[in-house]
Amino acid sequence: MRTFIALELPQAVKKELTNCQRELEKTGVQARWVKPKLSHLTLAFLGSITPEKREKIEVILEDTTKQVKPFSLHLQKMDVFPNPAKPRIIFIDLGGELEKLHLLATFIKQGLKKEKLFFDQKPFVSHITLGRMKKKQNLRKIISQIKPEKVGFVADKVSLKQSTLTSSGSIYRTLKSLSL
Repeated sequence: MRTFIALELPQAVKKELTNCQRELEKTGVQARWVKPKLSHLTLAFLGSITPEKREKIEVILEDTTKQVKPFSLHLQKMDVFPNPAKPRIIFIDLGGELEKLHLLATFIKQGLKKEKLFFDQKPFVSHITLGRMKKKQNLRKIISQIKPEKVGFVADKVSLKQSTLTSSGSIYRTLKSLSL
């Protein structure tokens, strides 16, 4: 089963993500939008795992959540990967206690590495994906004009999620959820 570890987002954040997507659509941005109800902050993408690996991952999450206390984050600004002239991904950057967020991601990845479990080795970037571009558009001006509300929230829950890819989008199922 295809899996990832994510930080759960509260409803107020998901509502603001919807607002941002609507504003982008009004400007003519054409993207495959992430359904806000499915939005999360990915801490580690694991790929396909076996039941045995799942057990090890759950132990790693139990250990990690004992070491990290809840912390504050907020939506900060809109941005894109890799650059505004040729964007592929539109996202919301985060602000707040980012050092604690990075520590959480680091502890998880260290645990995975120690157990010799596969995870995506890309450097962790704190972001919430809004959409993936359908066609090339220069978004430099647009992303500087749309300002998300600085909705604050407490990061207090980490989940192991299963992702099933379908023609109508991803379907997520929470396999294990733990409070910080």
